[in-house]
Amino acid sequence: MSGVAGVLVAAGRGSRMGGDKLWTELWGRPIWRWSLDALLVAPGLTRVAVVVPAGEVERYRDRLPPAADRCLLVEGGETRSASVHAGLLGLSDAGASSDTLVLVHDAARPAVDTSLIEAVLDAARETGAAIPVLSVADTLKRLSDGLVEATVSRDSLGAAQTPQAASLGILLAALDAAGARGGEPTDEAAALTAIGVPVRAVAGDPANRKLTEDGDLPVLRAILRERSVVALDASAVGARAGIGFDAHRLEFGVPLKMGGLVFPDEPRGLAGHSDGDVALHAVIDALLGAAHLGDVGTHFAEGDEHWSGADSGELLRLAVERMRDAGFRPGTVDLTIVAARPAIARAREAMERRIAELTGLPAGSVSVKGTTSDGLGFAGTEGIATYAVASVEPFADASPTDGP
Repeated sequence: MSGVAGVLVAAGRGSRMGGDKLWTELWGRPIWRWSLDALLVAPGLTRVAVVVPAGEVERYRDRLPPAADRCLLVEGGETRSASVHAGLLGLSDAGASSDTLVLVHDAARPAVDTSLIEAVLDAARETGAAIPVLSVADTLKRLSDGLVEATVSRDSLGAAQTPQAASLGILLAALDAAGARGGEPTDEAAALTAIGVPVRAVAGDPANRKLTEDGDLPVLRAILRERSVVALDASAVGARAGIGFDAHRLEFGVPLKMGGLVFPDEPRGLAGHSDGDVALHAVIDALLGAAHLGDVGTHFAEGDEHWSGADSGELLRLAVERMRDAGFRPGTVDLTIVAARPAIARAREAMERRIAELTGLPAGSVSVKGTTSDGLGFAGTEGIATYAVASVEPFADASPTDGP
């Protein structure tokens, strides 16, 4: 077979999680980026078609890694097979031949590792098509009207995973045949076996879990932390902490945004070049300072119109990504807000959760406190001031293509 390419299926909407699950952030990267970065280190891979929802090409383009020259953005269809078909056609239009070996991977499986990808590729080169299958550990029951009808033998059963692999030409033929039959194959192996193509099963990986429900997220977070990020000896590299400070003036007619939250009942908001979120700006300053990367102004200059009115939550995400490029990740955040109003105590827990989400930290690693200046000075009448202390941890990323 000639070369290796990939199709990353990211066109789903994640209805079972009640939101856009693929954009859930883990340590500064959305779920789909973890999956893409894993594919990009596959041996010999020359190009990946990233299949995205209609109308969202630019949204995804803004978060591509440095290896974006190997990424082709394609709008998907209404079904999974239609999206895979669109990705295959995109690869073909970009010059991939019919015998190019294609890895098709679900973007909702961010913890796939290189060894599983290599096993699928080796098996597909040997037999023409391959799929990772996980053995079934639980006893299976057939149900009828809520009652157990029978116990099903699990000896010959397995749970399918991705990536699945076959040549581009065979995959297109299998999906075209499925469309002609009027069926909707649940995965590539189903389409291939339906036209008589033998598919080799290789041992799946329990960690190659799919993000389907809310309960999957903490498990994936733990897996990625252990498998994709290798901690360095902090005493050898040097543990670091940083201090951040920011203050903005209050103005009428401006919505108050602070700590990643909106306070709709406040008559005045914070003036600023971005959205004026004085709390997140202090957090960014503390994190960047700890990583020796400058401050907010260094990365998001006030005179740059690109950042005019920007969401400070997005600025914090970008700051975390740039820290990762420099070999650091957030460790803890401690934030103090000095304001006459609003009362921070009522919003403290929500603010901690939001900052934790934006930085990829556990909620218990973020602390938010509120205080007043007893009516004295700038923070007593004119504006709001914030102080942040953050620690960062040195690390080495297992993926050489990791980037913003």
